[in-house]
Amino acid sequence: MPPAKLFAALASVFAVLVGLAHLRPFPGVDLYINGVYWVLGPKLVLLFCTATSLNFAALYYAGERIFQARWNRALSILHVCLFMLFAVGLSVSFAISTNATNGSGSDGEMRWSIVCLLLGILSLVACLAVFAVNLLVTVTQIVRSHFGRS
Repeated sequence: MPPAKLFAALASVFAVLVGLAHLRPFPGVDLYINGVYWVLGPKLVLLFCTATSLNFAALYYAGERIFQARWNRALSILHVCLFMLFAVGLSVSFAISTNATNGSGSDGEMRWSIVCLLLGILSLVACLAVFAVNLLVTVTQIVRSHFGRS
């Protein structure tokens, strides 16, 4: 399955999850970093995942249809998997933090919440790095095919 279709399917799944999160509000995660107080809700994370999935679907589709490029399949699958790891890591982090804000959580659960949050952020950075490498390989292939000697 092409990566554009995979990301389009992910975007539709995240859109359904946004609708479900709208029906039942969950508390967010409160972050206080360097004098700035941030509240991140699960609906915002799911909206970010939806928008990012649509963006990647459009980029992969444009590369295939407009520029007639062939994306590296292994890097594309790795990109999708790392993006899913990002979404799961942040979702688990919010689920654990919701349990902790209800008063039934412990300090150990909050530590796991931070581990899941860091895993999600690191997988997003790795996901973007893999996409950059895949884009570089694809652009190199396009330039070779158009300007290279036959």
